[in-house]
Amino acid sequence: MKKREGKKIRVLIADDSSVGRRLLASILSDDPSIEVVAMASDGKEAFEMTIKHKPDVVSMDINMPVMDGIEATKRIMSFNPVPVIIVSSIYRDADVMTAIKELEAGAVMVLPKPHGPGHETFEPSANKYLNAVKLMAEVKVVRRNNGYNHNPSPVKTAITQDVCRFCTDAKVVAIGSSAGGPEALKLFLSELSPSFPLPILLVQHIDSSFTHGFTAWLNSFSSLKAVISEEGEEPYKGNIYMPPPDRHMIIKNGRISIITESEISTLHKPSVDVLFYSVAKYYKEQSIGIILSGMGKDGADGLNKMKNAGAFTFIQDSTSALIYGMPGEAEKLGAACAILSPVDIAKKLNLIYTK
Repeated sequence: MKKREGKKIRVLIADDSSVGRRLLASILSDDPSIEVVAMASDGKEAFEMTIKHKPDVVSMDINMPVMDGIEATKRIMSFNPVPVIIVSSIYRDADVMTAIKELEAGAVMVLPKPHGPGHETFEPSANKYLNAVKLMAEVKVVRRNNGYNHNPSPVKTAITQDVCRFCTDAKVVAIGSSAGGPEALKLFLSELSPSFPLPILLVQHIDSSFTHGFTAWLNSFSSLKAVISEEGEEPYKGNIYMPPPDRHMIIKNGRISIITESEISTLHKPSVDVLFYSVAKYYKEQSIGIILSGMGKDGADGLNKMKNAGAFTFIQDSTSALIYGMPGEAEKLGAACAILSPVDIAKKLNLIYTK
């Protein structure tokens, strides 16, 4: 990612609590590379201040008066796209589901709000928030339509089948996604046939506090059943398997194995690469690999290994991806057999595997 060359990271904080605004501003202001350019007390102000101040990152609460965080995020991503990080106190299951819907609206990350000074988790939670702001400030996001009157750019698609062939008796689909992935996953899974016969192994980069809520969100719209995977279970058709929080998921001798952090050292836990390596090794050509929207390069090398093992591999196209980091890195490696939108990927799989 392009370095900022000494420029400060400009942040807008939206939170209906004055205490919350002061807490977040205090955390950010302690870092000399960050400048809090404005603070909003509701979603409408957040949207208007984003247009006015053009921040590099917006720190967004969920439940606010006048306009909530979901609508504010939709408007920002439609009219003035900028990385939006959801930062909110999450206590009830309904709140968690709302936070996940923020990701669907175009937010790049969701985090629990840091506790105040004096709390035992203050320092690690404050550092997590600070690091998230720095990381997301480097991300280039794509404008979303979100129901507003824009004329979206035509989706460019490409399929290269010179060396790639679909295996008609494939056994599994492996998917990796990160920031922007929830939106892509909803489009993909909503289009996928209810009778799709292959199990899906999914690694989505998300804060561990939201893993179970994310699984529930998938079940709120998908005709397939999303579950948290368990050690030793055999992937079954009609299921979407996600690893437990902060654990890697791999395939070992045809069964799911859950790997602890200490056994494999990676930047991400869970890691898309770790999953893809195991799928390439065990299933070889009897697998489908997909990388959706996300920042960084996790999964690119793994997808390449899947392709070299004979798997058919997809990456999400740059027009539809909120962030073209992970797909772009895979494209650079030549890891994609096809570059399509999530809907078109699902349509292709329906055509090949659904009778």
